[in-house]
Amino acid sequence: DQCNFNCAYCYQKKGKQRLDSAVLTRAVRFFQPFFARECFIDFYGGEPLLAFEEIRRTVERIERLSKKRGIKAHYSLTTNGSLLNDEILDFLEDHEFSVLLSFDGLAQDISRRKGSFGFLVSVIPKILVRPRISLETNSVFTSETIGSLSRSIELIDQMGVRKFSVGFGHRRPWTPSSLLRQKKEMALVRKYFQSRYKKITDVPWADLGEQLEKAIYCCPAGRNKMALAADGTLWGCFLFPQYFNGSRKIREAQKYCFGDIDTFIENHEEIYPRTMENYAALRMDNFSTPDGSCAMCHEIEECWICPLAAALVSRKIGRIPALVCGGAKMWRREKGRLLGQFKKPN
Repeated sequence: DQCNFNCAYCYQKKGKQRLDSAVLTRAVRFFQPFFARECFIDFYGGEPLLAFEEIRRTVERIERLSKKRGIKAHYSLTTNGSLLNDEILDFLEDHEFSVLLSFDGLAQDISRRKGSFGFLVSVIPKILVRPRISLETNSVFTSETIGSLSRSIELIDQMGVRKFSVGFGHRRPWTPSSLLRQKKEMALVRKYFQSRYKKITDVPWADLGEQLEKAIYCCPAGRNKMALAADGTLWGCFLFPQYFNGSRKIREAQKYCFGDIDTFIENHEEIYPRTMENYAALRMDNFSTPDGSCAMCHEIEECWICPLAAALVSRKIGRIPALVCGGAKMWRREKGRLLGQFKKPN
């Protein structure tokens, strides 16, 4: 959970822990027999590249074990990019990593770290010329930086990034004027995409053209993924240890923690089903906003708000802040408008 940045909108508490290599080894050996024929290994932080050697050893260990069972492992890394160099990029390409690069475009030096914009602008082309690295950028805009949204998207798109996503920070309140600016910026984004692309499937905004089936969202944590935290504890998703880090909500944390790796290995047949009963309750129809129960919302089957991402703002699992709810509705409307524009005859 170590990090070398201090982003203005980040809720994660900085720590000094680093996952012990012996713990990693035990975890890999235990979980490897349970891997699907195609499995996905994700590295998060903090800043995971602060532990690059541990990542290298873990990947090499997984590769050796997986070859014996004919398993194909896919790797991903979420990084602020500040530590990327030729050695690391060569390793990422050799193992066909998907890289989610945190890059706020023109807001980078304001929200993340002064001077980091120029470095990332220079390193992105180095990633793009490595075809076996799949690059996606993720940009976060706040009420203070929302005015740079459309120009930042244009910049990222024109750099040649073929997949990017956008989020909004909520540590500081959004004023009526900043919400109005958000709406105007989204309109400029729509106009830009329509002028540049002929088909919606060509627009590099992640998941834009994906049509999700209407259903009540259930958090997938623990069902098809597990997360090993820096302190050696197991959770259903990496957001849970971030949420409970330094928290006094010890009893609530115990509901979602599978224990440390050694305890889980010894008693997983008992621990896993018991803990999963708590994860199973993380459904949209069990959540609420300040306006009432989400079960009563006519948009519930279109809403896919992550309960932990929302809880980092509200400080309560299952409580969706009004701004997060409103932002999700705004994005669905804007997505619908953009899709509608591409369906219109030229």
